[in-house]
Amino acid sequence: MRILLITSMYPSAQKKYSGIFVKNQFECIQRLITPDEDIAIFFMRRKITGPIGSITKHLLSFFRFIPFLFKKYDVVHLHSFFPLIFSAWIYKVFHPKTKLVVTFHGMDANIQVNKKNEKLLRFFSKKIDFTIPVGKEVAKNVTKKLKLPIGKILPVGVNPSIFYPEPKQKIYDYLFVGSFFEVKGIDILYQSIKDLNKDIRFCIVGNGEKYKKLFLQLINDGFTLELKEDQTHEQLRTLYNQSKFLVLPSRSEGFATVIVEAMYCGIPVLTSNIPQFKEQITENENGFTFPLETPEKLTALLGNLMDISPSEYQRLSANAVASFKDISLDTVCTELLKIYRK
Repeated sequence: MRILLITSMYPSAQKKYSGIFVKNQFECIQRLITPDEDIAIFFMRRKITGPIGSITKHLLSFFRFIPFLFKKYDVVHLHSFFPLIFSAWIYKVFHPKTKLVVTFHGMDANIQVNKKNEKLLRFFSKKIDFTIPVGKEVAKNVTKKLKLPIGKILPVGVNPSIFYPEPKQKIYDYLFVGSFFEVKGIDILYQSIKDLNKDIRFCIVGNGEKYKKLFLQLINDGFTLELKEDQTHEQLRTLYNQSKFLVLPSRSEGFATVIVEAMYCGIPVLTSNIPQFKEQITENENGFTFPLETPEKLTALLGNLMDISPSEYQRLSANAVASFKDISLDTVCTELLKIYRK
């Protein structure tokens, strides 16, 4: 059996940890396959660009893919539906017996498929043989918008040999990990920090010029805040364990891997109350949510949790550790191999 992974999300010199979960899956499957099986990967070269540059890199990626049209694979697995489905559709024209598997990561089904293009994308999606949404809410959109049956709901997986509890001193009260995009709620978090006591300790991990400048200004104004970029998984594990809570006030998500990573380290999580997070957060058990339509309630929540008792925090931490034991990286990749072989 020959398998080809195709992804628009993969680490690069400029975006070192973009789509690292795809790289982790690829390397894990390489370890698990038998000698008569083979897996290859094709990824788009990621750069930080504007709208024109983004279109250009997608076009260049398509031309780079042309040689793969003349190679025979038994299974082609897309990580993210749009716009990779166009290349995969052409591949299936050349190789109709090849099985096409698509992992829907969230934004591709939740936002990129919309009223303007869903009929067109529904046509191209007819070539798909097996769908893998990363969460229940993503699955609903795959069915509703593309009229596709769900093969299996399967998150990307987290490596428990990298993410685990460590007896670290808590030097941060709150940690944010993610790109500085408003879909991630970075503007909500920024406003909350501005409205809180300057002594509350924040660590912000990510990048984006606009909010980097705004956070640096907060530091200059005396707020207790650290900015970090390009953290390795091992560095992230340390940061999770040095923090009391992870904060993720997103407006849209798939099945947020950073939440699972944090919980593997025993860190409770604060999120917006969007449906996707309700799959991961059980209120007052492994974390807390705030209403997205009233972001000032996040500010109140961040302030109130400063007075949490040690025993109550330990209860939340223990519940976090117990939350996602069934979606380790090896478990997910073993399941993917079963899907390919079937």
